[in-house]
Amino acid sequence: MNNILKTGILALGLALMPLTPLCYGQAYYAGPPHNVIYWDGDSTTLQTLAASPYTDVIVDFVMPDSNCNLSWDGGEPDNLATSIQTLHQSGKTVLVSFGGSEQYDKWGNDITSPTYKACYNGNIGYLVNQLTGIVTGNSPIGPQGASFDGVDIDFEDTSSFQNQAGYDGVDFLTQLTNGLYNQLPQLSIITHAPQTPYWLQNYSYDMPPYALLFSKTGNEIAWFNNQTYNNCISGGWDCTAQAKVSDYEAIVNSWGIPPIRLVVGVPVSYCGTTDNNGNCNGDGYIPFSQQGGNNLPPDDNMSWLISELQQAYPSQFGGVMGWDYSGDINYDSGTWSGQVAYSLISAQSNWVGYDYATGLCLDSNYNAFNNNVYTGTCNTGNYQNWKFNGNTIIDAQTGLCLDSNYSGNVYTDSCNTGNYQNWQFFGNNIRDRQTGLCLQSDSGGNVTTASCDVNNLNQFWFYQ
Repeated sequence: MNNILKTGILALGLALMPLTPLCYGQAYYAGPPHNVIYWDGDSTTLQTLAASPYTDVIVDFVMPDSNCNLSWDGGEPDNLATSIQTLHQSGKTVLVSFGGSEQYDKWGNDITSPTYKACYNGNIGYLVNQLTGIVTGNSPIGPQGASFDGVDIDFEDTSSFQNQAGYDGVDFLTQLTNGLYNQLPQLSIITHAPQTPYWLQNYSYDMPPYALLFSKTGNEIAWFNNQTYNNCISGGWDCTAQAKVSDYEAIVNSWGIPPIRLVVGVPVSYCGTTDNNGNCNGDGYIPFSQQGGNNLPPDDNMSWLISELQQAYPSQFGGVMGWDYSGDINYDSGTWSGQVAYSLISAQSNWVGYDYATGLCLDSNYNAFNNNVYTGTCNTGNYQNWKFNGNTIIDAQTGLCLDSNYSGNVYTDSCNTGNYQNWQFFGNNIRDRQTGLCLQSDSGGNVTTASCDVNNLNQFWFYQ
């Protein structure tokens, strides 16, 4: 296929989408880069991820049948509620994935065009209700007594983008995303996992399907786990680190999507992707260190890829998504997440937290536990520069970590692995994972935490 880049007035319009803070949209997320992994239970229990550097875990897949009833591909994961609670206590964001790339469900039925078409014809509301129930733990196949943080939509019915499926794939995804956004609890997360051609290939639309979807639902999608793999053999894109970087930049430059919301998806092992017969094909796999072969240049590796994108988009690179955890365990002995985390930290720029309501910047000093976190007039001082290490926020000057307690006090303390120092970004809200309270400032420079309120502009933080 030849990639067709659509530019011009429409792309400019997308880049200049208006700021609408009085909603819980995710369009202006300004947090740390993601270290995402998909988990499908092939060889590990879900709870083992608690000790890993991954920041976001996506549990796959729930799939629809011909009546749009959802079930787990391969059966519901064991101890799901307990596992989610364990992952939350270690600071992870946990999503449930809908869809998947499998052509057939566990009963051997085709789940692509006919199934999605059936769900599209008047049943999207039913689909939304089921997914909402799974996320909130109010579904028979959901995690009873625990909650996911949201939904990842992995939609790969390409024929629906080519006017060959009897329904409009973009319209289906638009309605599904709208429905979830309006029905899920506030501060829930919606992500999508498109393939690169869905951004850069026409498919008979006036613009590529995911660029069109972004123009319709941009405020509602937290980030995109873009699959820069799968087609090195059959289609010929995203096969090298340079190709992944080039296509990432093409998506950002063509459609105005903020890079902080575009995550580069890669296989974590040579067998991370397979052909139609289940055989390993190394499709799109890039090692961290060049291991020879494939006529690749010495810099064609994951460390170089991450460094290039972080230099291109300082403090705005969305991060890395790996497919999947079983490959990490079986091929790299669980080291992939650490290599990603190290690379993300090594090339990271400083983050300056700008409070929307006050116009002041997050500041700190060395006096631990003595009101040493506040906001002040924005300057170039190092006390207002912060670094991310996963979901921890570290003052670049003091080396201390942002911390809080249930009383709403905010301070810095020696960095530890405690959950009080795990901060989760929901759009522009920053929530302490342990207390469930959101970071806020007032015009007097006082920084506290309080019940999260998406309409409270004192809780809206931006990258300055």
